[in-house]
Amino acid sequence: MTKDQNIVKSLGVVGDAFYGGFENLSDVQRQAIPQILSGKNVLVASATASGKTEAIVAPLIARTRQRVSPRPPAIRVLIVAPTRALVNDLSARIEAPLANAGITSGRQTGDHRDKGRSPFVLVTTPESLDSMLARDTRLERGVIVDHLLAGVTAIFIDEAHLLDGTHRGDQLCWLLGRLRRLQRLRLSSGSGLHLCAGSATVSDPAGLATRLLGTDAVIVQVPGTREIEVFGGRHPDPWFALHPSVDMAAVRTMLEIIPPADLNRSAAERIWQALSTERDLIRKILVFVPSRSLSDELSTYFAKVLSRRRQMAILAHHGSLSRNFRERAEREFGTSRDAVLVATTTLEVGIDIGDVDLVALVGAPSGTRSLLQRIGRAGRRIGCTRVLGFPRTEIERAALASMLISARDGLLEKEGHGRRWSVFVQQVASFVAQNRPHLRRRSDLLDLARDVCGEDSIGTANAIIEALVREEYLVEGRQRRLGLSGSWADSFDDEGRGMHTNFSTGLGIPVINASTGDVVAHVSQRPGGDKGLALGGQSWDLQEATHDELLLKPRDSATVKGGFRYAARSGPVEKEYATHVQRGWELRGHDAPLLHISKKLTCWFHFGGTAYQTLLCDLIPNLRPIHRLSGLAVASPTGLSLDNLAIDDTVLRQAVENRFEDFERVLSVGRYQNYLPDQCRRAVVVDLFDVSAFYHWLHTRHLWTMKSSDNRWSQMTADV
Repeated sequence: MTKDQNIVKSLGVVGDAFYGGFENLSDVQRQAIPQILSGKNVLVASATASGKTEAIVAPLIARTRQRVSPRPPAIRVLIVAPTRALVNDLSARIEAPLANAGITSGRQTGDHRDKGRSPFVLVTTPESLDSMLARDTRLERGVIVDHLLAGVTAIFIDEAHLLDGTHRGDQLCWLLGRLRRLQRLRLSSGSGLHLCAGSATVSDPAGLATRLLGTDAVIVQVPGTREIEVFGGRHPDPWFALHPSVDMAAVRTMLEIIPPADLNRSAAERIWQALSTERDLIRKILVFVPSRSLSDELSTYFAKVLSRRRQMAILAHHGSLSRNFRERAEREFGTSRDAVLVATTTLEVGIDIGDVDLVALVGAPSGTRSLLQRIGRAGRRIGCTRVLGFPRTEIERAALASMLISARDGLLEKEGHGRRWSVFVQQVASFVAQNRPHLRRRSDLLDLARDVCGEDSIGTANAIIEALVREEYLVEGRQRRLGLSGSWADSFDDEGRGMHTNFSTGLGIPVINASTGDVVAHVSQRPGGDKGLALGGQSWDLQEATHDELLLKPRDSATVKGGFRYAARSGPVEKEYATHVQRGWELRGHDAPLLHISKKLTCWFHFGGTAYQTLLCDLIPNLRPIHRLSGLAVASPTGLSLDNLAIDDTVLRQAVENRFEDFERVLSVGRYQNYLPDQCRRAVVVDLFDVSAFYHWLHTRHLWTMKSSDNRWSQMTADV
């Protein structure tokens, strides 16, 4: 018997169910299964489509099944995924093999509710996990005797890097702390939580493992990427392979800039060229766009142009489209022979939509991790990753070129981390609600803070609780027991479900297909016109509009005259993105060049991102932001020098604290930041900003004057 066969046999019936049809295990499965089966907390970091999900799920369930009895019915294993779409995908992938092993499974989100039948394995999101913890306590005569999740002994966190370093990741850490408390209160039959996580792209696996799984976590890291080819459209060989010898200038040259005004036509032509080069190999294209309105516009235009040339499905996918619409697009793309799907970041994570032969990118992602998530969807069928880029400016072309080189070389940006105490505010509300109808002792809240954040967090946690009591969000009764005030409880939307999220939950106005009655999407405002409206890859006419809904009728003609506006705003320029622009222009990491535009205007390219730029303009007189180069450059006085800038860490910290409200707008502080006392808000901002890193960055800038005649800067000058 081979080593692989022995590993599969060690999983019992679960092994047969998951691996019975496999001749050999993948490297990641071969390494991860024994570690997980032995009870170790494990982070599995490997490339997309390497088999890591099965490498974690199968041994985690097999070990749990060996340790606990499946009867009476109880939830024993939780799988936590970042999005509802990924929950649906994971649930579908594991349902059949688990059923073959006699194990029940289900999913719990705002769309699907299977918790009531207590399946052995439940797939959910952080927000739905929060809701279950708060709402599914079992009482007898007003006394807590059990909890729906009391039997959970194993947890798998999928696509962990999408949560780590965000307020949702912080929320998950608090939720894990609350699950551990259930066990310590002897509401669980387990002897500790068995935690595992999976990630395709992470620069610091040790740090991620420690933050989510604990200091004793084991890391299984299996490197491996497919060869990347960029479509250039030049015959006879339109594909440009990113071999190690290829330099930045060559990649940038292959990425042809398409002006926004010509995007629809040029994108359609380039996609058709790609489809025509190798008819049998390029059949399905996934197009990523930076906005929901652009997804509507491009998909509707493609439906008009591309479908005339070849019988193919043209689909759209974004967060404002209804669940049924999105899931139908996923299914149709997966089952169609030829298809183009235009999506926002909703399809960035590993939802199974079948084979993808080419990924097209409008603009540039936020960084290399995001790029790898997107292009990693392609290439399983043909063995290499093929990319088609649509940069709209010189800035986007430079950023995308740098990210492609980084992806080829396996270089990832370092994730930033800081403590977001706004999440503690939300957890206070949820944790207090969990103990209804009794009040929650203050010491319980402080103990939870100690468990999650350490002993040094107690002072801050207590100050936040004091502020919540003082502002009458919490009501303190006898023995310092705390309850939710009526005004706070009433402020949570949708009958209290909003208390379980750390992001805005407003959906907007429902848009309804008048022919079927189906909800197609939710939008923030009525459209400007009423004919030829682009939405979800189709053209519509506005049939009727009321104050609370819009009725649309499908339009036979694909002529597009307008679209919908969604509740969204452009985000700040992250430092990582600005650094990619710098690198894409073949500058060194410490270069901060000056470009003389006129006698009165000098453009200083600092490449620091929006947060750093905000502080620069506060520290240095007469610096002025340049809108089209926000986060990359500022207008500066002639003769700018940093040599005599007498600034130390203390001065920088004070400057950040003085303008903490401005920095809250450009840092990811979380939904409940305003509930914190000002001193805590300042501390959070300083922590997330990382003053020490800024100090080092500022004092290593090399200022020099570039030649405006250099062809590299001609487009850049036009942007100014």
